[in-house]
Amino acid sequence: MFEKSGSGEPTTTAVYTDAIVRALEVAGIDPQQVLLDAQVERVRSNDPLLRISDPAINAIFERAVAATGDPYFGLKVAQCVVPGTLHALGYALLASETLEDFCQRLVRYWSLVSTNAECVTRVTAEELEFSGVALNPDLCYESHDVWVGVVMRLMRGAYNDNLSPLRLELIRPIPPGGDAPFLEYFGCPVIFGCQVVRFHFDLELMRMPLPGASRELAQHHDQIAQAYVEKLQRGDIVNRVRANIVKGLGSDAFSRSDIAASLSMSASTLQVKLAKHGTSFQKILETTRHELALGYMEQSRLSITEVAFMLGFSDLSNFIRAFKRWTGKSPTEFKRANP
Repeated sequence: MFEKSGSGEPTTTAVYTDAIVRALEVAGIDPQQVLLDAQVERVRSNDPLLRISDPAINAIFERAVAATGDPYFGLKVAQCVVPGTLHALGYALLASETLEDFCQRLVRYWSLVSTNAECVTRVTAEELEFSGVALNPDLCYESHDVWVGVVMRLMRGAYNDNLSPLRLELIRPIPPGGDAPFLEYFGCPVIFGCQVVRFHFDLELMRMPLPGASRELAQHHDQIAQAYVEKLQRGDIVNRVRANIVKGLGSDAFSRSDIAASLSMSASTLQVKLAKHGTSFQKILETTRHELALGYMEQSRLSITEVAFMLGFSDLSNFIRAFKRWTGKSPTEFKRANP
């Protein structure tokens, strides 16, 4: 998926952090401390418009690999990604008619999941090559590993567990522990140190009908994915504001002036840009806090006071009023109903 070229400010659906958290929990590591060290909040919302930046992803993986001592941690994260992590695209993929159709969906809608690359397919006489062009050459190798691991995992879910590519090319070097985990995971020759991450598949296999194919379901989820892709393309400034609010809440740096400065513009310019998209800074702050609050309140070890602080409320009573406005229940009532 990743070639060493391109630039820009790519982002990924923020629920990606939840897969990383689950992989850390499986490894017996406290995910909250890893996220705290990386200055990133856990996001449980599956709203694809809520995004996380590539530097933030790099920071999480740097600390996660250090905490686990596992150079293959990206493959572990891939095993914790479920179809819903990819929102509508995940379900459309599983309903694809063939694996070639599966790959074409990734080409069309990958930006719903992440804008850090463009997926590309190429058909030769006997093979289907699936690769892409990266928009951020600085993305960490663990993210490369997650991508190839997720593609393989979902393809096997659509076809069968014995599916393997003919071979796989990776940009990353061989990890210090050797290539055995990659060979075991993908079941094919793996070539390291390449200029592109690229799968090579048998073309005949890629054109075989899939057992779970449903054109009706696939098209339904395609329409949802397309609608979100269009929102992302229209509202990039909105997503950048959301991401910076999430980052700033824990450090009390989430005012309109703070967020505007982080985007290298004045507060008045930010407000004008947001108004063009039919929203405002206050609306985005409100919805972002609401989404995060629901996830935090489901974590039994977090007290109501801790949740209020994590959402940037200096006064507990203000948080209680806001939460009741969002849900119709007090935080205490919500916790009782969601033990």
